[in-house]
Amino acid sequence: MRPLHFCWALGFLSLFLACSQPIENQFVEFVLNDSTRAVFPIQRELDSWQIQNGAEVLVLERVNDTVYRVPVFGGSLATGEAQLNQGVWTDSLRPKKNGYPYQVPFEITTRTTQSESTAIEGTWDVWFGEGDESDVATSQLDLTSTEAGVQGTIRTPTGDYRYLSGTFLEGVLTMQTFDGAHLYCITGIWEDGNWTLGSFYSGNHYRVSWQGKKADPWPKKDSIRMLSVPLDSLFVRVVDPGGAPVEVSLVPDGEMPLVVDILGSWCPNCMDEVRLLKEVVRPNGNQMLSVAFERPDSPLNAYERIQSFQSEMQMDWVIYLGGKANKQVAADAFPFLDQVISFPTTLFVHRDGTVYVHSGFNGPATGTLYEQEVAVFKRYLAPLTSLENH
Repeated sequence: MRPLHFCWALGFLSLFLACSQPIENQFVEFVLNDSTRAVFPIQRELDSWQIQNGAEVLVLERVNDTVYRVPVFGGSLATGEAQLNQGVWTDSLRPKKNGYPYQVPFEITTRTTQSESTAIEGTWDVWFGEGDESDVATSQLDLTSTEAGVQGTIRTPTGDYRYLSGTFLEGVLTMQTFDGAHLYCITGIWEDGNWTLGSFYSGNHYRVSWQGKKADPWPKKDSIRMLSVPLDSLFVRVVDPGGAPVEVSLVPDGEMPLVVDILGSWCPNCMDEVRLLKEVVRPNGNQMLSVAFERPDSPLNAYERIQSFQSEMQMDWVIYLGGKANKQVAADAFPFLDQVISFPTTLFVHRDGTVYVHSGFNGPATGTLYEQEVAVFKRYLAPLTSLENH
């Protein structure tokens, strides 16, 4: 029988480590397979459940006595009427398989928490699957220790895995994240400063091995490229709720650039970028619009999903449907783009046809890299004359 592995999220535990007496706390344990569970602290109240996901808290609002709705991405955690400590997470955005929704079972348990995590900090190149040190690493793992345990993220050239949290105990790393769209669990063994025998789980449907080697963080690369676009090509092809194609002009009214956000309502990195847009772009006075690329086949269903996302994120600007959730489909919607590298992608469009394209997004889990993203956005919100004099 294989040993039972737990991916611990210890965001709440710093409140209790100083206590000499054991204190019992509740956790939600997502059952990924017969030997792996992703475990998160949870507070259950009458009107809401609060799940600690690293540095953030997911607040699930009560639908009825047994169902609690996952924020932003829909879906739910639901228990049985007779078994209030057992249930399933249903991901409503993931396509159904054989007519059944994607579900992961969970249990609510009570645990006594006294374990302290060994301090660890650094960056490692990461290879998934058959990749090894002879290949160029396409991901990096960042870890730092806090009173609550170990926190960090995995970065790629176009985004990050958001908030990972867990422990490093007796040479074993266990990390996880749950944001309502993704449920990840990561385990690895420490060996001579590197990581070996790693497992990466996505929900209960996917596992891949990984290894990591100590490395310096990737050097900062300019995520902006500049295009000069004829004004008669400065538009986007979108789809109305009835499925009819519509061309929307992207020529801004004034000297301030129009900010165009290419996103998907299913995308956690897009959610993080929308929060930055609300914080940085909206107060600056720039015109804004978003173009969403969605999973539903029906334009009407896609717009229903977009409206739900827009309401939840409190976006007070227009969101159009660009088409299906596909990077080539997204590129084809803009006559002047040869490719869309990632969701999200942001365009800063000037009235003379100058377009700055920002690909990918380092979210708040990346720390200083996120601060650099904020600085980039602030810079490219300015008129061309200001950029030329920068």
